[in-house]
Amino acid sequence: WLVMLGVCTHLGCVPIGEAGDFGGWYCPCHGSHYDISGRIRKGPAPLNLEVPEYSFSDDKLIIG
Repeated sequence: WLVMLGVCTHLGCVPIGEAGDFGGWYCPCHGSHYDISGRIRKGPAPLNLEVPEYSFSDDKLIIG
């Protein structure tokens, strides 16, 4: 499982999955590249993609 918010940490655009130089996410607005774990690899984004608080209950994912 991979739980994270699909919002670029630069200016809030939506990154494209399975794209970019590291096979993770690429932000088309300003060119940030994230790896498959959501870690920033090439800016201008200053931070990794955010991982919200989450838990599992039986077969459900609970976010928040």
